[in-house]
Amino acid sequence: MEKATYEPADIMVCMRDQGLVLKEKSLVAYHKETKRIMAVGNEAEKIREQDPEGIGVISPLKNGRVADYSAAVGLFSALLLKVRGKKRFFKPAVAVCVPKGITQVEERALKEAVIQSGAREVMVTELAAKQFIEEFSEQSAKYKIVIVITKEEPENYVKEEIGRILEYAGQEGISRERLQALWEECRDGRPV
Repeated sequence: MEKATYEPADIMVCMRDQGLVLKEKSLVAYHKETKRIMAVGNEAEKIREQDPEGIGVISPLKNGRVADYSAAVGLFSALLLKVRGKKRFFKPAVAVCVPKGITQVEERALKEAVIQSGAREVMVTELAAKQFIEEFSEQSAKYKIVIVITKEEPENYVKEEIGRILEYAGQEGISRERLQALWEECRDGRPV
């Protein structure tokens, strides 16, 4: 587990016949030496604000994709435990709504992480959460739990990406003036 610089996503968990049952941040707090998970979600966010020595806090998801597999398994395990209780033998079918543009490899990693967390079966969809939940009871009746990975403030994703581009450009010695010229070329549709 490494320190992630990107903003955590918002994770909403809905259950059929109950609607929204949980809303958490996609954060995991862990002991830096032992790598043991100390807290997840909103509880991990409180720990991050305190910045205790020896405890790291990361977001194992980036734009709806798994960025840290073991931390993602810990996060999803804790979330599923919160919504299903200690019913160890109950392995639900889970649908996961993600932002658009996920690749097949990223989808497979996400499915594996959720199955490792205690799901029997996982379906990943790029349908908007509201649209999927409206169709939830009809077309997707077997999925008892829907996990929605979203960003309530999508501009933060854009800021994160711009920040990474600026950092990379600085490392490669690309000036701000050249970056501005590249931005103009891309914006105008001209070849770079």
